[in-house]
Amino acid sequence: MKLLGSYLKENSHVYVMYGLFASLTLATVYLYNVSLALFWDVLWFLSFALVIYSLIKGYRYRQTIKQLQQIQKRPLTTHSLVFFPRPTQKSEQMYQEIIQQLLQEKEMQQQQILEQQEAFLEDFGLWMHQIKTPLAGLDLLVQAPDVDRQRMKNELFKINEYLQLMLNYLRQNLNHEDLVIEKISLEPVVKEVLKKYAIFFSQKNLRLVLKGLNVTVYTDKKWFIFILEQLLFNAIKYTENGEIAIYWDQQLVIADTGIGIRPEDVPRVFEKGYTGYNGREQQRASGLGLYLCQMVADKIGMALTLTSQMGQGTQLTLTFPTEQNFNE
Repeated sequence: MKLLGSYLKENSHVYVMYGLFASLTLATVYLYNVSLALFWDVLWFLSFALVIYSLIKGYRYRQTIKQLQQIQKRPLTTHSLVFFPRPTQKSEQMYQEIIQQLLQEKEMQQQQILEQQEAFLEDFGLWMHQIKTPLAGLDLLVQAPDVDRQRMKNELFKINEYLQLMLNYLRQNLNHEDLVIEKISLEPVVKEVLKKYAIFFSQKNLRLVLKGLNVTVYTDKKWFIFILEQLLFNAIKYTENGEIAIYWDQQLVIADTGIGIRPEDVPRVFEKGYTGYNGREQQRASGLGLYLCQMVADKIGMALTLTSQMGQGTQLTLTFPTEQNFNE
């Protein structure tokens, strides 16, 4: 009965027109003083046509509702469109095209989310591999008979650095509203970061060289500090003796006298998950640090380049956007 009621409601205009036409026919017959037999003939003909129309229309309506109810019971995908009733009107065809477009967009978004989740799990696995090294070192120090507090602090510092790395990895996926590009003085920011790593310079007896940093640049201070920390941490990590120089030469240069990078590894150091020979040999790298630095540098309009020679050291160059770039 519900189906019949909904059918009558949706097609009420047909039956209203039938009643109106019958009334007009009766009025015409009455006004022209024509025999009522003509009216009854017309009425019976119209009624017969209406019954035939109602049976055909009602059957199609019932089949359409049954099809839609079956579709409603299953998850809606682009494949579901095959089971949609054939459109009988242009508006129905357009509605189905709109539904198809929405379903395609939904499936594309779901695929993107799935790919992002897979990428995150992959990157998280790399990060877990990296953080295991200081955790294992800390565990050995705790079990040692003589507690070396300074070494324990060093391992805790590394763990904190890796936690910050993961935190910034999550943040860098945010949109550009997270950026605040401003004019900053370079020297105070560099010295602020260096204070954080001062203990490592002392322990490794590394010489620090600062030169020509009394300049101003356009950048996002928070993200620039993140890049600088990662690059400086890497320089310290792979430099056992000698010096680390930070100087300005139309660009910011960070140069060390560390173990260097093999020529075949240099073109791929910014790839996600790529650790190169040094990372595999010393089990210190996840392949996320430089990858994130490159991602963030692109995000804030900076260029990051690297050159290196085995046994002689590595040089990283940061090129900042100019005032013209900033205004554009």
